Amino acid sequence: MKIQVTVCRAARQAGGAALDGAAMLRDAASAAGRRASELLSQVRLEREIRDIREEIGLQMRAVGEIIYATHRGSPSGSEKIQTILEYVDGLQEELDAHRRERETLRGLLVCNACGEANPASCLYCQNCGKPLSRG
Repeated sequence: MKIQVTVCRAARQAGGAALDGAAMLRDAASAAGRRASELLSQVRLEREIRDIREEIGLQMRAVGEIIYATHRGSPSGSEKIQTILEYVDGLQEELDAHRRERETLRGLLVCNACGEANPASCLYCQNCGKPLSRG
């Protein structure tokens, strides 16, 4: 009888340990999934940042070619330059938003006043001294 009670206790303890182990594995898998998702977001952002920078470079090259053509005597394309520069302004805003998102994913706080990335432990921007928003 005593052996049977001991065996039942041991079986319950083993079952409990198995459930604890399964819960630990589930938690670890969930954490790994979250981390993989964060890394995928960072890779996506880096690719978008690279693409936007490349597009800005192409547009600025076009502006330079128009300006040089004007210098060489071709008719001025000032309205075309204005259109391109407005497009570049939009790209620059998109680039800044992606950079802020990237820094946030890295656990940094981005200053709303100057755009500087700061460690999460900071209360004030290390660049401009303004209070950092945590929301």
